[in-house]
Amino acid sequence: MVNIADHMTYEMLGELRASNAAWRLLAAPQTQLILAFLNQEFIAVSRRSITEAELIADLRDFIYIVNQSGNEEKFNRPAKEYLEIWADPQHAWLRRFYLKDEANYDLTSAAQKAIEWVLSLKRQRFVGTESRLRTVFDLLHQIVEGSEQNAEARLRHLEIEKRNIEREIEQVKAGKIEVLDDVQIKERFLQAAATAQGILADFREVEENFRALERRMLDKIVTWTQGKGELLEEIFLESDGINHSEQGRSFNAFWKFLMRSSQQEDFQQTMDKVLHITSLEEAAKEIDMTQINRDWFTAASQVQSTIAVLSKQLRRYVDENYLSEEQRIYALLQNIEVKALQVRDCLPRGDFMMIDAIVPDFELPMDRPLFVPPQHIQLQNQFLQTGKEEPSVETMFEQVYVDKKILQQNIETLLKTKTSVSLAEVIDAYPLQQGLTELLSYMVLASKTADAGFSEHDFEEIAMKDMEGRDLLTKLEKITFSSQPEVL
Repeated sequence: MVNIADHMTYEMLGELRASNAAWRLLAAPQTQLILAFLNQEFIAVSRRSITEAELIADLRDFIYIVNQSGNEEKFNRPAKEYLEIWADPQHAWLRRFYLKDEANYDLTSAAQKAIEWVLSLKRQRFVGTESRLRTVFDLLHQIVEGSEQNAEARLRHLEIEKRNIEREIEQVKAGKIEVLDDVQIKERFLQAAATAQGILADFREVEENFRALERRMLDKIVTWTQGKGELLEEIFLESDGINHSEQGRSFNAFWKFLMRSSQQEDFQQTMDKVLHITSLEEAAKEIDMTQINRDWFTAASQVQSTIAVLSKQLRRYVDENYLSEEQRIYALLQNIEVKALQVRDCLPRGDFMMIDAIVPDFELPMDRPLFVPPQHIQLQNQFLQTGKEEPSVETMFEQVYVDKKILQQNIETLLKTKTSVSLAEVIDAYPLQQGLTELLSYMVLASKTADAGFSEHDFEEIAMKDMEGRDLLTKLEKITFSSQPEVL
């Protein structure tokens, strides 16, 4: 840990105050509104991206509640304007990006640091020290044992561990079992939760570092005037520098560890046991750890997606015509900027430029439907006779209706704790209530879901009852629903 006091000079603090987005957020006039809203939308619920429409609606409601609470300060700007200000380069508290042609927002690492620092100022009811002290000792022991290259010394360490394990086995056989008390259990749980949340915060900073590399790379590509080989060499050196840096190597090790199926199963089984400990019931209600593994996977996948975008840009640049096309576009943009600067002080009057549309409309010939001859309705010239029968309408109310939203919620609930789940597991957790009709509805959902797969070789049997209460056994291809994070 670096001693910050050795580097905290008056000049350094002045420069940090002017350039650091986290400091600007803490010093902002409306910092209470910003911190409270961003924490509610992102940190408190561990969300990585929110659509612009949803975030505007939430901010509009949040501002209304704050203005009605009797505070002297009133917030009168439109919600969208607030978001645009928070996401501009001068503030950099939100990152605005497009996902499936829709604007989305995510929190920046600077804003997350500011929020977490403010949260740390709140006085904690319980501060654990014993578990952190043990963690320090365990880490120091790991450093010593992991860096030891002498075979005899390494064997001595292993022999000591072996004797300790054998001694503990004998004590357990004799009925002497040492267990943690309630305070020790709670202390370790809180420390594990804080570390788990800290990992999510680190991912935002890692992702921003790779995104900054992408921006620098694009700037160099469009302004490069030398050979392609020299530019590729410079870009690869910078990319390798990040991948081989301490942060890059740590992230790669984390990703490999997270992607092991054995580690995922071990983590899930361990978490299930932890959450069933009686002394942790209150702490588990305050700190939700049930989806932390899924949150790690989502955050790490976004980092990998950013790296994939970086590789895609390199592949495009390697294309023979890409550089000349990019330089041509860059030259046109520079020409527009020069002309705009020339007329900045003497703007022309009236309309001086016409734009047909911001986005072009495409009408492809193959998208046009074929001509369909209209059907001619033949009417018979006869009178209708008044009926005397009054049929029963009970048949209309006997129709079976299956709410597919409920079925989708059943699948998503199970996917919160697993990366994939079969249809048989879903039905086992949520038995069929409407027989074959409900089973067919699950199959329709699977056919329309990109993350669902049908196995041609594996089959599964599903037991159910029909509407008359008779037992049925259905054999069908195995259907698996999986959870995949969206790629940026």
